[in-house]
Amino acid sequence: MFRYEKDMIPVLREHLSKIYNTEHFLEEFSSGMGRADLVFTTKEFEQRNTLEDFEAMFYVLNYFNRKNKKIIIADLVSKHNLKKDKFFILIQFLKELNYIVDYDEGRIIIKQNYQPCLQDLFSVEAKLEDWKKGFYQALRYKYYSHKSFLAISYKYCHRVDKTLLKENNIGLIAVSPNGIDILINPKKTNPINKTAYYYLSESFVSQLGRNAGD
Repeated sequence: MFRYEKDMIPVLREHLSKIYNTEHFLEEFSSGMGRADLVFTTKEFEQRNTLEDFEAMFYVLNYFNRKNKKIIIADLVSKHNLKKDKFFILIQFLKELNYIVDYDEGRIIIKQNYQPCLQDLFSVEAKLEDWKKGFYQALRYKYYSHKSFLAISYKYCHRVDKTLLKENNIGLIAVSPNGIDILINPKKTNPINKTAYYYLSESFVSQLGRNAGD
């Protein structure tokens, strides 16, 4: 069997890529809610400029996500006490992506709502035998994931409280040296925190791009 948790990752990656027909994986994905052993998307996506700033993404989703809304920039900054430098950098970023356009001096109109880089994001926490620790970590990943899995060595899979995982919609993957078995396939649900998902989808795409360029 496996000696270290990291030894499980190539097996998970190989077989999940076949099950979900994807090659878009990142390992040791830092989310601010723990570091997921494996994160992947099942859909194709278009590479574009990304917004890797959580606060700026919060601005986008709270102030720039109503199509056809007209905004007086100075009024919005003053009313919500926004950081001017960050705000104006964000406006330029959205203009370059054609999400907003000028319609008068100091005024903009939202041309289209901001869309995340990805259509879905799945996370996997791998543990040799400490399923409880893995469960709580997988639970945190639901804040930004459409599916969250606990992967555990097949040798210790019988110890897992499967009822607890089902009640919390956490998946369970048994991992052996020769393959995997998805014992619990969780329902696909929207991430708990929309801002976290949008921000981390941008981070995911950006890191994939950097890895491809290495």
